[in-house]
Order: sequence, then C-alpha cells, then structure tokens
Amino acid sequence: MGLSAHEMREIFDQTVVVRQPRFGIVSGYHELPYVCLSESIESGYTTTQVSGRVQVSPRFLIRPPHFEPSYEEIFGEENVDKALVGRMFGVLGFQGRPVECKSEYLELKHLDAPLERVLSETLDHLERHEDITTGVIISPNAQYYLVSIERFISSVLEDEFQT
Repeated sequence: MGLSAHEMREIFDQTVVVRQPRFGIVSGYHELPYVCLSESIESGYTTTQVSGRVQVSPRFLIRPPHFEPSYEEIFGEENVDKALVGRMFGVLGFQGRPVECKSEYLELKHLDAPLERVLSETLDHLERHEDITTGVIISPNAQYYLVSIERFISSVLEDEFQT
C-alpha cells in the first residue's frame, strides 16, 4: 500500500540529516554517498542500515525512451521475472529544480545493535577513515527510506544553491 502525500511529507519532515558531505560537491553534478539508519521493521532486528551512493545532476535532461536503461540492464538478467510487467522507482522530486537522480551500490543490512550505537559507530568509522563525503541520515521509517534520501539530497542542493 502506498503512502499519501501527507504521510510522505511527515517522513520527509521527520528525517534527520545528521551529517552532510563537506567535500566532493561540484556545481552541476553530485555524487553523494550516504548511510541511512532507521528502527528495523524486520522482526528479530533492532536497526536497519541502508547505504549507497546517489548521483544527482541539477541539469534538465530529456532522453528518448530507447536510451533509458532497461530493467534487465539495471538489475541483471538473473533478477528479471518474466511475469513482472513493470516496476517504477522514484522520489518525490525537487520543486523548482529539475534534476536527474540515480542510485547506485545499494546495500541493506539488518542489525541487532540499537540505533544510537549504530549511529555512533558509523560516525566514528567515517571519522577514523577521514571520510568527509558521506552523509548520515536517520529515517523515521525504514520501509520508506527513499523519502529520507530525498530529504538528504534536497538539503545538499539547498545549501549549494543558496547563493
């Protein structure tokens, strides 16, 4: 079952961007690595961690459909269900800013540790590795983490294009 616009807005507003990238943002194109944490919705686990990298281009791009990647090209031949008619992925969008957004290297982990400990360990890990490009986000709902990722992207775009 999908969310209403009001429910999506609540998730968007309740998302906490703990850490933004401090380097690596280039006007016109962003590669934004992230770690998104949330209370787990999987029984037997405490925390869900989604990590990946989002690539955002604030330029308006129009592509003919035959240049778009196919489902098989994105997910691989072995992951194509012949009975599957179609699947759509996307985010709410960025008002006033036409952008292209792609997500890569998605990794999902269900963890036994409490959210606060996973957050602390994640921040420590990034600090020890002198990683100043990865954002850290806390989502109020792991099932709809994409709305929280959109909040993260939006905050980065707002900061960069304020001037």
